[in-house]
Amino acid sequence: MRTQEQNLLQGDFGEAWVEAVAAGCGILHGRPTTLDLQKADILLTRLGVVHDTRNPSVLVQVKTTVDLRQLANGDYSYDLDVETYEVLRRADHSTRRILVVIGLRADEEHIRLTGDGTLLVGHGSWLSLEGSAASSNVKSQAVTLPASNTLDGPGLERMLGTYGVRRSTPVPEFDVWGLL
Repeated sequence: MRTQEQNLLQGDFGEAWVEAVAAGCGILHGRPTTLDLQKADILLTRLGVVHDTRNPSVLVQVKTTVDLRQLANGDYSYDLDVETYEVLRRADHSTRRILVVIGLRADEEHIRLTGDGTLLVGHGSWLSLEGSAASSNVKSQAVTLPASNTLDGPGLERMLGTYGVRRSTPVPEFDVWGLL
């Protein structure tokens, strides 16, 4: 199989992984648009009210790799392309963006049938890059994904409860007395 085809299939597997976990946790999931022009693969929405926000939602960019590095403290490190990094770090999106990285082993199966069911084999974590500093790199930017940002029910609930809810709008300072 050619490398480009393998990368596309690997990416599709990662997106399906996130959608399967979301579906299993009762979280709505789907394509955010007909074209991928936003660096967003999946829209996740939790039905109900969380922190005074009805149906909190986030847009998720999924990366799937065999090059996910685990750090000594258990967190993960991933080299994200600079173009995607720059989009995800912006704080002016109406729907906030989350990076999800799924690490697979190149030499092992990615799905295992067990007595209890079908098991997805790999590691995954998520991260908001919102507000991160601009990258001076040309090709890629290393990002650290906390191992505590899990791709399971509690992890997705925390993601949506933190980044899917309303946030205050920055209001520029305005001197009303200066106008008089």
